[in-house]
Amino acid sequence: MTRIEKRLLILWFALAFVVWNGVYDMRMHDTVRGYLVETALAQSGLSRGVELRPYLHRGRVDAIAFSTVWSLGVFLAGVATMHTYRSSRDGRPGGSRTAPRN
Repeated sequence: MTRIEKRLLILWFALAFVVWNGVYDMRMHDTVRGYLVETALAQSGLSRGVELRPYLHRGRVDAIAFSTVWSLGVFLAGVATMHTYRSSRDGRPGGSRTAPRN
């Protein structure tokens, strides 16, 4: 693995981490907002209310699952990009440095 490929791998890994963190934060934000809405409805007598611990646990599991799937998708896109880069650099068929057809 060349130095450029190592840097690309680090870059894609860092991007996948940022995506994981962002998606996790958004999902947890939605979970907390949902809990607050349910609590407000319960206080006004329009709903039975929900328990805090199970509600947040379900939201956390959901957030971890969604963020992991999205970050793996980004990382796999990066690995595919690196594979394409390696193929074009080595001049293998399917890369961009193949001989033109007449």
